[in-house]
Amino acid sequence: MWLCNRRTFLGGAGLGLLSACGFTPVYKQGGAASGLFNQMTFTVVEGRFGFELRERLIERLGMAAPDARYRLTFDLDIESRDLVVNETKDVIRYNLTGVAKYSVTDRTTNALLFRDTVKSLTAYSATSDTYPTTVAERAANIRLVRSLADLMVARLSITAQDWAA
Repeated sequence: MWLCNRRTFLGGAGLGLLSACGFTPVYKQGGAASGLFNQMTFTVVEGRFGFELRERLIERLGMAAPDARYRLTFDLDIESRDLVVNETKDVIRYNLTGVAKYSVTDRTTNALLFRDTVKSLTAYSATSDTYPTTVAERAANIRLVRSLADLMVARLSITAQDWAA
């Protein structure tokens, strides 16, 4: 009986501390982050990486309404490095590092509202065959870009109360 009461007490104390620190749900109804859905246009970036990033952003934030208030622009930088070299000097593992620099502007005033940079990392294995290596590389690139988009959405959502109207 004492154990149940202690858990209840500690759980209540934990919730009390969270509310005291200003914790509020990011996606609560009427919150700043909920105002981002269908309210953001995205720039079109050339290439497969830009396409994948834009598609993930649309998936997470919705397709922009005709009167969308915000414009999100981004630049991608993706770098591939040899990670593991076997005894015959063949590269068998690659690291992919991605950096996305992005900013949000108000479409009516062109005022810069938010700017940030996110980074992510993934890897893939290579074989002596070209096709499996190409498939693994493409899958890793898609994972990387989707991760960057998810990080962007998370940071936009968390900071929306500071810059979104």
